Amino acid sequence: MEVGLQPSRSVLLSGPPGVGKSMTASYIAEQMKQTLVVVDLASVMSSYLGRTGRNLRAVLDYAAETECVLFIDEFDALAKRRDDNTDVGELKRLVNVLLLELDRWPAGSFLIAATNHLDLVDPAIARRFDVKIELPMPDYEQRRALLAQIPVIASSSVEAEYTSLLALATDGTSHSDIVKLVNGIAREAIIEDANLASFAERMANYSMFSLRNQSKSDTEVRSRVIRVAHDSLGYSQRKIAQILGVSHPTVSRVLAAREK
Repeated sequence: MEVGLQPSRSVLLSGPPGVGKSMTASYIAEQMKQTLVVVDLASVMSSYLGRTGRNLRAVLDYAAETECVLFIDEFDALAKRRDDNTDVGELKRLVNVLLLELDRWPAGSFLIAATNHLDLVDPAIARRFDVKIELPMPDYEQRRALLAQIPVIASSSVEAEYTSLLALATDGTSHSDIVKLVNGIAREAIIEDANLASFAERMANYSMFSLRNQSKSDTEVRSRVIRVAHDSLGYSQRKIAQILGVSHPTVSRVLAAREK
C-alpha cells in the first residue's frame, strides 16, 4: 500500500466447457475464506427494457458492500462486444454498467467472471480485470494425474497402465467429461456384474476402441498402444490387431522392433 499497490480485486477465467472454471472460483473463495456468491443469470436477465441493468447493478452493489467472492459464469452474456451489430441497445448498456462497476470495485470484495468465449467479451471490460487466466484442455500428463485421483479408480486400485491408456485415449477431452466417462464405465460394471471386478478391463476396452481412429493416422500412437496392450494388459497380438483394425503382421513388427 505504501507504494500505491493493492491486492488484485478481479479475475477473468476463460476456456472451453468442463476445464474447471467454476471449481477454480470455489477454490479461490475457499482459500480467501470468503463466501462464494454465484450470480444466477436467469434471474438477472429480463425481457423488460432497463430491468436487466437494474438487476445487475443490485447484485454488484450487494457484492461490493459485502466481503465475498462474486462469481459470474457465462460472462459473455452480460459483457458482449459492443461492435456486434446484431445486438440490441440493452446489452450495450449492460457493458457500460460493468465498466463503471469494475472501475470502482472495492478491495474488500473479489469478482470472478468466467466465459467459454473470450472473443465475445468486450475488450474494454476484459482489460479492466486485474488477472486474466486461460484454462486449457488437459494434456496427457494432466489427464493421467486426474484419472489417478478419481475416487472410483483410486479406491479400486486400478493399475497405472490402465489409467495411462485411458489418458492417451481421452486427448481433447475436458476434465469434467473425463470424470463423467470414468463414472459411467464404473456404473456399467456395477449394473452388469454387481461389482467392479470388470471395471479396469472395461476401461481398457473403451480406450482401445477409442484409440482405433487415432492409431490409423498416427503410427507413434499406434505403436505405443500396441506395446501397452501387449505388455501391460496381456492382450494377444491377434486381439490387438482386431481392436485397432490393423493386420496381425503390423502388430508383430511393432513388438519386434522394440526388441532390437
